Formats: sequence, structure tokens, C-alpha cells
Amino acid sequence: MRRFRRDFSAWRPAIEAICREHAIDTDEIHPFTEGSNLIARAANDRVVKVFPEFHRHQWESEWRALRHLQGASLPIRIPTLIAHGQRPDGWTYVIVESLPGVLLEEIWAGLTEPEKSSLLRQAGQAMASVHQAAIGGLKDLQPEWHSFLETQAGGALQRHQSKGMPAWFLSGLEGFVSEHRPRFQAPRSVLLTGEYTPFNLLAEKEMGRWSITGMIDFGDAMIGAPEYDFLGPLLFLAEGKPALIEGFFEGYGGHAPAASWLMCLAVLHRYSDLKQQVRIPAWETRVQSLQELTGLIFPSGRH
Repeated sequence: MRRFRRDFSAWRPAIEAICREHAIDTDEIHPFTEGSNLIARAANDRVVKVFPEFHRHQWESEWRALRHLQGASLPIRIPTLIAHGQRPDGWTYVIVESLPGVLLEEIWAGLTEPEKSSLLRQAGQAMASVHQAAIGGLKDLQPEWHSFLETQAGGALQRHQSKGMPAWFLSGLEGFVSEHRPRFQAPRSVLLTGEYTPFNLLAEKEMGRWSITGMIDFGDAMIGAPEYDFLGPLLFLAEGKPALIEGFFEGYGGHAPAASWLMCLAVLHRYSDLKQQVRIPAWETRVQSLQELTGLIFPSGRH
């Protein structure tokens, strides 16, 4: 799929056909090379996103979550859903508006700690507003939370072996996950997007101050425990620093949950790859157990 995505000439005709169907000019179409689907910007700041058949669940999550949140009172913008549908070949698509701003990933390394704390506070506020929205007709959005965690738990060891995690991590993994099985049934369910990461949060600078202004990509939306969404900001952005973690939870309006539960969700996440996600310098040489790793990543959480 990655090789196909990078060959724009192979899928440009599909984008053009979708644009013509929805009266969008096809003179200038610009592909995005990143992501797990086929994405291109067309005229009038329209973004066309095409999903292969094996990502049909992402398509359903994307359009249903976006439609559900249209008109919701959120402190940041989300793309307006223009259209969604299915092509004759079975591949599905959405058309959304393009949002202004730069990805947090592009600016994060150059920010000061106070700037990072402010942006994490804003991310917490945005997340809280989505979590407070009524689930309504999304209650049957797949995957079902408890079944999802059980499936992830069953494949966790194999997944992390394939990611090259160290022996101390692998030897303690199954016991660590089993300890948390009583928590797999979420006492509170919210709309999760899993996308509060630097790759999907957009920021703009005005009067010398950076602000989070938008969020994109709802293909992983589902219903489940709110703590699952905490992982994006805490793994990718908080750097294991108590001040940044506290800034996030101040914005969210709550206290950090048990750190061990966050760690359990981190290893069960559908895209769990701690070598890529934990952005703490030399973390692999600083810990020798899951408990030590938990304290390094989530120092403000209860243990």
C-alpha cells in the first residue's frame, strides 16, 4: 500500500473521478504522501481521502464521527464533511474541507517548555469538549471496547516482539496486562479519536503566541474509556515531564489516572510502537522493567 500511495499516477484517476462526481475542479490535484490511505488536495481547499476495502472500518469511523461532531461546541476546528461514498470498485471515500495551520510535529522541537505546556493545556481542553459530547448514534461504532482490549491483549506479546522490544519488557508483559483485565470494562464511555497527536493537531501563531486551532483524521474513532485518548499527548508531547503532564490535565479538567493503567493502554494501543512513540531521550537505557518505564513516562500518575 505504501508503494502504491507514493505512485500518484496510479491513483490519480480515482481522485479525479470522485472530484468530477462532486463537481470539484480537477486541474490542480496535489497528493499527500503520508498516512495509511490515499489523500489529495483539490480545488477550493477540498481534501479527498480514499480508503481501500481493508480500511473500510476507518472510512465508517471517519464520516460518522465527523458528521456527529458537526455543529458541536468545540474550541478547535474539525474538517467539515462535504461528502462520503463508495466507488464501483468497493473502495470508499470522504471529501472534507482543508484546515489552515501547521502540524504540531513541525514546530514542537523548537518550542519553549512554557509554550509546550500552553499547547498541551489547549489539547486537554479540546479533548474534554469532545469527550463531553453525547455519544448518541455512535454507540455501535466498531470496534466494541471490551472486545477490542481482549483482542489487543491476545496479540500484545507477538506485536511487541516484532517491534524489537527488550527482553525485560517482553518477559513482564503478559502478567502486567493480566493484572489490568478487571479494568477492561469501561465505567465511562466517550467518543475517542486517538488523534490528539502532533501528526493530527494543527496550530497557528498569532501575536507571537501559538494556539491549537484544528484537528484532522477521524479514521480511528471508536467508543471507549477516555484514558485511551490521553496517550497521544502524553507519549508524543509530554516528554515525561511533570509540568507538561500537569498542563495537559489542567486543560482537561481532571487528575491523572493511575499510571499503570495508562501504561497498560499504551501497550495495548492498536498502533503501539513504544520505540517510535516514547519521546524521552535514551529511555531504553534508563529502565529495566515495565514498572520503571511507567514511572518514567507517567511520573505524575498514581501507581
